[in-house]
Amino acid sequence: MESTETCGTVSFPAEVDLSNGEAILAQALGLLDSGAPALILDLSGCTFCDSNALNIILRSQMRATELGVPMWVVLPPRGIVRRVAEVAGLPRRVAIAPDVTTAREALEPVTHA
Repeated sequence: MESTETCGTVSFPAEVDLSNGEAILAQALGLLDSGAPALILDLSGCTFCDSNALNIILRSQMRATELGVPMWVVLPPRGIVRRVAEVAGLPRRVAIAPDVTTAREALEPVTHA
């Protein structure tokens, strides 16, 4: 987890499942509730996920929307995590970026407005 003046970033571990999903969600919600002006959920290093990862993303998005905070999700370019996200329709629900740098650049106009 990383927090700067412009955004909070939660980097997901290589595997996300029932054993660690609640802890990751707590990090994301903690950043939002502490006043982060934007949130990035970085799944670029995640190689396996079950429905807990989708739950984390959707619950974080709901809280970010409630707070009026922009949120981006970084997905790996290929693999099971990307496929799960696409099958679940995630790209239609949240902003997707290819990497953290791109997500941060996309947030700059929002966080500096």
